Amino acid sequence: MAVQNLITCEVDNIQYLLHPQILGSTEAPIKADQVIPVLLLTEEELNGTPEQIYDLLKYYVDTDDVCSQSFTDILVEKPSRASKGGAIVINKRGKIKATVEVGVGAGLEAGAEDGGDGADDGADDGDGNDDDDENDDDHQEKDLPSGPYFLSGPNLHRAYRLYPDTQDAFVHGIIPSNIYDPSEGFKAVSFLAKDGMFKTIPVPSQHYTRFPSPGKRKRALAGKRVAITDGLEVKGTKTTLSCRAYVDTYPPFTTTDTYVQRLVEEGAVLVGKTKTSQLRIGCSTWPETHFPLNPRWARRGNMFDVTGSGIGSASALAGYEWLEGVLGVMVIDSAVRESGKRYGLFGLRRSINTGHDEEASEGGYGNVGIFARSLKELALISQNTFPSSDGSGKESSRNTTVKKILYLDYPKDDNKLDYAMEIFVNALEQHLGVERTTINLDEEWKKYQEKKGLNWALWQTATLLYEIDHYHEYAQFRRDYQEAHPQSNRALYDLDAQVPWSSAREHEDYQKELLNQLKIFRNWFEKDILESNGDDTIIVLPDISFHQGHIIGFFGRMLAFEDLISPNISKPQVSVPFTQKSGEFVGDYQSYSPIVASVIGPGMSDTSLTSPLSQALTASGLPTSVLPGPRCFPLPDDGAVATTDITKTTRLLNEMWTSSEDEFASLKQRNARGGEDEELDGETLAKSSLNIEVNLQELKLDNEE
Repeated sequence: MAVQNLITCEVDNIQYLLHPQILGSTEAPIKADQVIPVLLLTEEELNGTPEQIYDLLKYYVDTDDVCSQSFTDILVEKPSRASKGGAIVINKRGKIKATVEVGVGAGLEAGAEDGGDGADDGADDGDGNDDDDENDDDHQEKDLPSGPYFLSGPNLHRAYRLYPDTQDAFVHGIIPSNIYDPSEGFKAVSFLAKDGMFKTIPVPSQHYTRFPSPGKRKRALAGKRVAITDGLEVKGTKTTLSCRAYVDTYPPFTTTDTYVQRLVEEGAVLVGKTKTSQLRIGCSTWPETHFPLNPRWARRGNMFDVTGSGIGSASALAGYEWLEGVLGVMVIDSAVRESGKRYGLFGLRRSINTGHDEEASEGGYGNVGIFARSLKELALISQNTFPSSDGSGKESSRNTTVKKILYLDYPKDDNKLDYAMEIFVNALEQHLGVERTTINLDEEWKKYQEKKGLNWALWQTATLLYEIDHYHEYAQFRRDYQEAHPQSNRALYDLDAQVPWSSAREHEDYQKELLNQLKIFRNWFEKDILESNGDDTIIVLPDISFHQGHIIGFFGRMLAFEDLISPNISKPQVSVPFTQKSGEFVGDYQSYSPIVASVIGPGMSDTSLTSPLSQALTASGLPTSVLPGPRCFPLPDDGAVATTDITKTTRLLNEMWTSSEDEFASLKQRNARGGEDEELDGETLAKSSLNIEVNLQELKLDNEE
């Protein structure tokens, strides 16, 4: 179904888009240029007292960010399938305006009765949509759920709220060409906000997918608003890769990526495509588009600090409450760990190659990664969209018994961070009943191979392989661009990617040797570090950089070996924000930085790794979700959010972070002298940082205030 001209309007000071697909029509005397917000309800919903109908309308407004108060001024009654005749357009003030026949191309019959009868509050009788069944009128009527719509002249249309992209995270928004069958394709939309400063992203009402159609299964991701990285194919839209030359070379896609199609089949609502660095390189100067902002105040950084393929997705999810999940394609930087740290998000990097699932890059870096603001949402998306290793469909959870926790040793130069990480690791130890094994990878590598340090050996090898892989991945693009623009290759010479491509040409002859070096690392890690195939081991990485980052010209920090472990041993990795560190004041506001641990799980535990983490955090009083905006977690002294949801552990960690260095030093001295027992408070928390083996049970940290 082709998408026709698009109409926007403003209701209650909110911008809206009318989906062009006509869902019903009327012969009522409505001018063709009139746009009227209405609320579609079933006969059952409008079959009660005035008090009940008031509660019903309040429910539709209070539980949806698209349905504003003005939509309840005019009600459209959709008849049941057993009744005859069309639906009724009711004015709340007591006059029936017309009847509407639901279904494309239907007509209208005039009405003249008095209206205003009340209704039962059975809002949960609404229908779902987005089914793959035949596209006939009966199917469309059955799948037309209760909720907010627009009458544009005589025609009924779905309502989309237009949210300003203040984070500059999106390339554009998208809407399905056919709301009944999104697999037909999508259309890119990019309207300016009313202030003219930002593009807008269209978001449909949650009422459209709140309940499944009668006789249809409930889809696990029904109504979940998801953004996808620009690097994934979506039928009907272009991929830009933040590169004008790429946009000028290729038309819109005619197919949809397999993983994206799975999201759609499970009911997810795709709202837009998010930015990547130019051609998805690990480090970019963002020469042709503005880089996404970071809403976490203390980690806003600059364009050199916002690199990678998943950066736009992370920016959107960290900044927008109306978004529920994002995904991207990870590259060499193991972007789940790095973006999770920068944006304070829960992230999951798959252990197997993806893209179209059957395709695998030689270096193993093109893996789907998911970000969410809670472990629950992360588990929901992964369990219902990740394929099994044998290609048989959705991956079944692998409940591996963890018998070993490897904790990577690092230079201890921040007592507060050290203590926070101890809280996290002890939470895992208490829940899993396993004591950690602390290991220094640098020292272990020296025992194995003296020629090169681990950081340089792995980093250099993985970086060069990535550059060679990237060079060949875009070889066809270079040929296609030169064929399309035979008179000028200037756009190719100006690309940031020329730096890794130049390196790739220099080292291409060493590819076999580099792959062998990577194999040596994998064998060493599995034999000497995991001491098995790793099926019963998890690895915990603290929120630190083990070594100084490598600087290459003006391209900023290249990631060190700890960022490359997961992609090079083909195991899933989860980023877990669990507290926040107070930083400098930004103007009049106190800034906070998220503290994010990372956990590498057993092979193929992609869909089950989040479960023990969630249970361990909950048992120890650590958070399993984050907020959008400047802070990941509410502050205990915030009156608006100071509820029982803020556990004692969170409160104490906050007190510890806000204590001064002098206070922290005096507490250490007092602890060394053997202080008297006292009630557990922020001072005791800071003092306990000297006693590295903290026992959460003995400290009696629970989920109560």
